[in-house]
Amino acid sequence: MERNKLYKEIQDNLFYAASNQTLSHAFIFEGSKDSKKEIMATELSKRILDTEHLENCSDYFVVTNEKMNIETIRFINRDCYIKPFKSKKIYIFEDAMKMTPVMQNAFLKTLEEPPSDVLFILICENARGLLDTVRSRCISYYFPSEDTALDIDKALKEQIESFFENLIEKNEIGIIQYMEDLKNQKDDIDVVIDAFMDYTRDILITKERSDYLSYCIAENELVDTLASSFTHFQLLTIIDIIEDTRKKLSSRCNYNLTCEAMLFNIMEVIK
Repeated sequence: MERNKLYKEIQDNLFYAASNQTLSHAFIFEGSKDSKKEIMATELSKRILDTEHLENCSDYFVVTNEKMNIETIRFINRDCYIKPFKSKKIYIFEDAMKMTPVMQNAFLKTLEEPPSDVLFILICENARGLLDTVRSRCISYYFPSEDTALDIDKALKEQIESFFENLIEKNEIGIIQYMEDLKNQKDDIDVVIDAFMDYTRDILITKERSDYLSYCIAENELVDTLASSFTHFQLLTIIDIIEDTRKKLSSRCNYNLTCEAMLFNIMEVIK
């Protein structure tokens, strides 16, 4: 499925629910940093509030990283019960992963018993950073990376598929060989990590029988085998390992040691 078609289907689904007053009160928009999750949040807000100038709308509130603190959460908990000027009050969390457990717990009661005229959109790269109690009260949409969604290099895709095949076969030699591939991709590791993350998430989404799949994996028979070979917990753990690797590489940890640790930690997941 092409990424633009995926985006359009999600948009149509959300716009239809908004126009029919059936929109949920809380969403998680998850995806890589170059995905269109922020654009979707903006477009949906414009549609609901019937304006092209959200900056002039008092019913629209963006929680930036600078504003992400317990005082802001307490303000939202109070402010959301004040009636909006238009149809809804909309609160966009720019990076929900910045919410500490204390902040999430303080926000939880509002998520559990929200006013009918409020919409919360939590934007993040990895929803696993949110508490289970928060995630369970939101509807999640995953937005694939713009770089890796459709135009992913064929050789890179084949490497990732080969890695997962070796993983389910517990072929340690094949997995170690993948380390050599990673050594040659150091300059493009951001794209590789994004592709690895997207592919793993797509396996998880396939397992959950979601209608929203990224790029061509929906037509790949291998993904059905992979989806049936892993448990939900294993796939979620692999996603966490990949995300942790991304953070370590961004912090300039030793490249080879970090990549080796990622592969060996993933191997441990399936033992």
